[in-house]
Amino acid sequence: MDYAEITFLSPSLGRHVRYTVLLPDPAAGPGPYPVLYQLHGASDDHTGWLRFSNLARYAATSPFLVVLPDGGLSFWLNYSAHERYEDFLINDLPPHLARLFHVDQGPAAIGGLSMGGFGALRLAFKYPDRFRSVWAHSSALWPVSVLAQRFGSPPLDPVDADIYHWAERASADRLPAIAFDCGTDDFLIEENRRFHAFLEERGVPHDYREHPGGHTWDYWDQHVREALRFHRLHYDRSRPEGETAARPSQS
Repeated sequence: MDYAEITFLSPSLGRHVRYTVLLPDPAAGPGPYPVLYQLHGASDDHTGWLRFSNLARYAATSPFLVVLPDGGLSFWLNYSAHERYEDFLINDLPPHLARLFHVDQGPAAIGGLSMGGFGALRLAFKYPDRFRSVWAHSSALWPVSVLAQRFGSPPLDPVDADIYHWAERASADRLPAIAFDCGTDDFLIEENRRFHAFLEERGVPHDYREHPGGHTWDYWDQHVREALRFHRLHYDRSRPEGETAARPSQS
Protein backbone atom coordinates (compact mmCIF):
# COMPACT_ATOMS: atom_id res chain seq x y z
CA MET A 1 0.00 0.00 0.00
CA ASP A 2 1.34 3.43 -0.92
CA TYR A 3 1.59 6.09 1.75
CA ALA A 4 2.79 9.65 2.15
CA GLU A 5 4.12 11.55 5.15
CA ILE A 6 3.14 15.20 5.02
CA THR A 7 4.15 18.25 7.05
CA PHE A 8 2.05 21.39 6.99
CA LEU A 9 1.59 24.56 9.01
CA SER A 10 -1.39 24.28 11.36
CA PRO A 11 -2.95 27.70 12.00
CA SER A 12 -4.55 26.39 15.20
CA LEU A 13 -1.25 25.19 16.66
CA GLY A 14 0.94 27.88 15.12
CA ARG A 15 3.55 25.33 14.05
CA HIS A 16 4.23 22.60 11.54
CA VAL A 17 2.54 19.24 12.19
CA ARG A 18 3.04 15.86 10.55
CA TYR A 19 0.53 13.31 9.43
CA THR A 20 0.68 10.13 7.38
CA VAL A 21 -1.82 9.17 4.69
CA LEU A 22 -2.44 5.62 3.47
CA LEU A 23 -3.52 5.86 -0.16
CA PRO A 24 -6.32 3.66 -1.55
CA ASP A 25 -5.44 0.91 -3.97
CA PRO A 26 -5.59 2.19 -7.58
CA ALA A 27 -8.31 -0.39 -8.21
CA ALA A 28 -10.59 1.72 -6.02
CA GLY A 29 -10.76 4.19 -8.90
CA PRO A 30 -10.09 7.90 -9.03
CA GLY A 31 -12.21 8.82 -6.02
CA PRO A 32 -13.54 10.79 -4.36
CA TYR A 33 -12.23 8.79 -1.42
CA PRO A 34 -13.97 8.66 1.96
CA VAL A 35 -11.69 9.69 4.82
CA LEU A 36 -10.87 7.61 7.89
CA TYR A 37 -9.00 9.38 10.69
CA GLN A 38 -7.14 6.86 12.85
CA LEU A 39 -5.84 8.41 16.08
CA HIS A 40 -2.83 7.19 18.06
CA GLY A 41 -2.41 6.71 21.79
CA ALA A 42 -0.43 8.70 24.35
CA SER A 43 2.78 6.68 23.99
CA ASP A 44 2.96 6.98 20.19
CA ASP A 45 2.84 9.47 17.33
CA HIS A 46 1.44 9.47 13.80
CA THR A 47 3.66 6.50 12.89
CA GLY A 48 2.40 4.19 15.64
CA TRP A 49 -0.33 2.43 13.67
CA LEU A 50 2.15 1.76 10.85
CA ARG A 51 5.04 0.59 13.02
CA PHE A 52 3.20 -1.66 15.43
CA SER A 53 0.17 -2.99 13.54
CA ASN A 54 -0.82 -4.33 10.13
CA LEU A 55 -3.26 -1.51 9.51
CA ALA A 56 -1.69 -0.67 6.13
CA ARG A 57 -2.20 -4.23 4.92
CA TYR A 58 -5.75 -4.45 6.26
CA ALA A 59 -6.73 -1.11 4.75
CA ALA A 60 -5.23 -1.92 1.36
CA THR A 61 -8.50 -3.45 0.18
CA SER A 62 -10.70 -0.60 1.41
CA PRO A 63 -11.76 2.57 -0.42
CA PHE A 64 -10.65 4.83 2.43
CA LEU A 65 -7.99 7.48 2.47
CA VAL A 66 -6.64 6.61 5.93
CA VAL A 67 -5.25 9.64 7.75
CA LEU A 68 -2.90 9.19 10.71
CA PRO A 69 -2.43 12.62 12.33
CA ASP A 70 0.04 13.47 15.08
CA GLY A 71 -1.69 14.50 18.29
CA GLY A 72 1.19 14.72 20.76
CA LEU A 73 -0.11 14.08 24.29
CA SER A 74 -3.17 16.24 23.73
CA PHE A 75 -6.02 13.77 24.19
CA TRP A 76 -7.16 15.45 20.95
CA LEU A 77 -8.45 18.40 23.00
CA ASN A 78 -7.95 22.14 22.97
CA TYR A 79 -6.12 21.61 26.23
CA SER A 80 -4.59 25.07 26.47
CA ALA A 81 -4.43 28.28 24.49
CA HIS A 82 -1.44 26.92 22.54
CA GLU A 83 -2.23 23.19 22.40
CA ARG A 84 -5.36 23.20 20.22
CA TYR A 85 -5.28 19.73 18.71
CA GLU A 86 -9.05 19.53 18.40
CA ASP A 87 -9.02 22.62 16.17
CA PHE A 88 -6.09 21.16 14.23
CA LEU A 89 -8.06 17.98 13.50
CA ILE A 90 -11.48 19.55 12.92
CA ASN A 91 -10.61 22.87 11.27
CA ASP A 92 -7.11 22.64 9.75
CA LEU A 93 -6.66 19.11 8.52
CA PRO A 94 -9.82 18.55 6.40
CA PRO A 95 -9.29 21.50 4.03
CA HIS A 96 -5.61 20.64 3.72
CA LEU A 97 -6.52 17.07 2.74
CA ALA A 98 -9.03 18.39 0.22
CA ARG A 99 -6.33 20.49 -1.44
CA LEU A 100 -4.01 17.51 -1.85
CA PHE A 101 -6.34 14.56 -2.45
CA HIS A 102 -9.63 13.80 -4.16
CA VAL A 103 -11.61 13.25 -0.97
CA ASP A 104 -15.30 12.73 -0.36
CA GLN A 105 -16.77 15.89 1.15
CA GLY A 106 -19.32 13.92 3.18
CA PRO A 107 -18.93 12.77 6.79
CA ALA A 108 -15.71 10.94 7.64
CA ALA A 109 -15.03 7.85 9.71
CA ILE A 110 -12.89 8.10 12.85
CA GLY A 111 -11.20 5.63 15.17
CA GLY A 112 -8.35 5.32 17.59
CA LEU A 113 -6.85 3.53 20.56
CA SER A 114 -6.46 4.54 24.21
CA MET A 115 -5.96 8.34 24.15
CA GLY A 116 -7.05 8.19 20.52
CA GLY A 117 -10.13 6.18 21.45
CA PHE A 118 -11.14 8.91 23.89
CA GLY A 119 -10.52 11.51 21.19
CA ALA A 120 -12.46 9.64 18.51
CA LEU A 121 -15.52 9.12 20.72
CA ARG A 122 -15.54 12.62 22.16
CA LEU A 123 -15.19 14.28 18.75
CA ALA A 124 -17.94 12.06 17.30
CA PHE A 125 -20.32 13.11 20.08
CA LYS A 126 -19.35 16.78 19.83
CA TYR A 127 -19.42 16.95 16.02
CA PRO A 128 -22.01 14.33 15.01
CA ASP A 129 -22.53 15.86 11.56
CA ARG A 130 -18.85 15.53 10.73
CA PHE A 131 -18.63 11.77 11.17
CA ARG A 132 -20.44 8.77 9.71
CA SER A 133 -18.98 6.13 12.02
CA VAL A 134 -16.66 5.82 15.01
CA TRP A 135 -14.89 2.78 16.49
CA ALA A 136 -12.62 3.18 19.50
CA HIS A 137 -10.34 0.59 21.10
CA SER A 138 -9.31 0.45 24.79
CA SER A 139 -10.37 4.06 25.29
CA ALA A 140 -9.00 6.18 28.13
CA LEU A 141 -12.46 7.40 29.12
CA TRP A 142 -11.25 9.30 32.16
CA PRO A 143 -13.05 12.12 33.95
CA VAL A 144 -11.56 15.59 33.73
CA SER A 145 -10.06 15.28 37.22
CA VAL A 146 -7.88 12.37 36.05
CA LEU A 147 -6.84 14.26 32.91
CA ALA A 148 -5.83 17.20 35.09
CA GLN A 149 -3.69 14.93 37.27
CA ARG A 150 -1.92 13.47 34.24
CA PHE A 151 -1.25 16.86 32.65
CA GLY A 152 -0.49 18.67 35.90
CA SER A 153 -3.15 21.31 35.16
CA PRO A 154 -6.85 21.39 34.24
CA PRO A 155 -7.90 21.77 30.60
CA LEU A 156 -8.76 25.16 29.18
CA ASP A 157 -12.48 24.33 29.40
CA PRO A 158 -13.17 21.43 31.80
CA VAL A 159 -16.78 21.04 30.68
CA ASP A 160 -15.80 20.89 27.03
CA ALA A 161 -13.16 18.24 27.82
CA ASP A 162 -15.74 16.01 29.55
CA ILE A 163 -16.82 13.19 27.22
CA TYR A 164 -19.81 12.46 29.45
CA HIS A 165 -21.01 16.03 28.92
CA TRP A 166 -21.06 15.59 25.14
CA ALA A 167 -22.60 12.10 25.31
CA GLU A 168 -25.40 13.39 27.55
CA ARG A 169 -26.16 16.24 25.15
CA ALA A 170 -26.22 13.99 22.10
CA SER A 171 -29.33 13.62 19.99
CA ALA A 172 -29.64 9.95 19.11
CA ASP A 173 -31.06 10.61 15.63
CA ARG A 174 -28.04 12.75 14.65
CA LEU A 175 -25.23 10.56 15.93
CA PRO A 176 -22.85 8.56 13.77
CA ALA A 177 -22.73 4.80 14.14
CA ILE A 178 -20.86 4.24 17.42
CA ALA A 179 -18.82 1.21 18.48
CA PHE A 180 -16.05 0.62 21.00
CA ASP A 181 -14.29 -2.35 22.53
CA CYS A 182 -11.88 -3.19 25.32
CA GLY A 183 -9.85 -6.17 26.46
CA THR A 184 -10.97 -7.91 29.62
CA ASP A 185 -7.42 -7.72 30.98
CA ASP A 186 -7.02 -4.04 30.08
CA PHE A 187 -6.47 -1.59 32.96
CA LEU A 188 -9.11 0.62 31.31
CA ILE A 189 -11.86 -2.01 31.26
CA GLU A 190 -13.90 -0.48 34.10
CA GLU A 191 -13.84 2.96 32.45
CA ASN A 192 -15.20 1.40 29.25
CA ARG A 193 -17.88 -0.56 31.11
CA ARG A 194 -18.92 2.59 32.95
CA PHE A 195 -19.27 4.57 29.73
CA HIS A 196 -21.19 1.71 28.10
CA ALA A 197 -23.62 1.67 31.05
CA PHE A 198 -23.96 5.47 30.85
CA LEU A 199 -24.92 5.28 27.17
CA GLU A 200 -27.33 2.41 27.80
CA GLU A 201 -29.11 4.31 30.58
CA ARG A 202 -29.68 7.22 28.20
CA GLY A 203 -30.74 5.12 25.26
CA VAL A 204 -27.79 6.13 23.08
CA PRO A 205 -27.42 3.57 20.27
CA HIS A 206 -23.99 1.95 20.28
CA ASP A 207 -22.16 -1.36 19.98
CA TYR A 208 -19.88 -2.28 22.88
CA ARG A 209 -17.71 -5.41 22.86
CA GLU A 210 -15.27 -7.07 25.24
CA HIS A 211 -12.63 -9.53 24.14
CA PRO A 212 -9.77 -11.40 25.81
CA GLY A 213 -6.63 -9.31 25.87
CA GLY A 214 -4.91 -6.33 27.41
CA HIS A 215 -3.66 -2.88 26.50
CA THR A 216 -1.39 -4.19 23.76
CA TRP A 217 -0.68 -3.89 20.06
CA ASP A 218 -1.57 -7.56 19.59
CA TYR A 219 -5.08 -6.73 20.78
CA TRP A 220 -5.44 -3.59 18.63
CA ASP A 221 -4.00 -5.29 15.56
CA GLN A 222 -6.60 -8.02 15.85
CA HIS A 223 -9.63 -5.80 16.41
CA VAL A 224 -8.89 -2.92 14.05
CA ARG A 225 -9.99 -5.31 11.31
CA GLU A 226 -13.49 -5.32 12.83
CA ALA A 227 -13.40 -1.54 12.89
CA LEU A 228 -12.47 -1.32 9.21
CA ARG A 229 -15.37 -3.62 8.29
CA PHE A 230 -17.71 -1.49 10.41
CA HIS A 231 -16.61 1.75 8.73
CA ARG A 232 -16.93 0.16 5.29
CA LEU A 233 -20.42 -1.11 6.08
CA HIS A 234 -21.67 2.32 7.13
CA TYR A 235 -19.95 4.01 4.21
CA ASP A 236 -21.62 1.63 1.76
CA ARG A 237 -25.00 2.16 3.43
CA SER A 238 -24.66 5.91 2.99
CA ARG A 239 -24.16 5.68 -0.77
CA PRO A 240 -27.06 6.15 -3.22
CA GLU A 241 -28.99 2.96 -3.92
CA GLY A 242 -27.26 0.90 -6.56
CA GLU A 243 -23.95 2.70 -6.23
CA THR A 244 -21.08 0.71 -4.73
CA ALA A 245 -17.47 1.52 -4.16
CA ALA A 246 -14.86 -0.28 -6.16
CA ARG A 247 -13.53 -3.30 -4.34
CA PRO A 248 -9.83 -3.85 -4.91
CA SER A 249 -8.88 -7.48 -5.37
CA GLN A 250 -7.28 -9.35 -2.49
CA SER A 251 -3.59 -10.13 -2.98
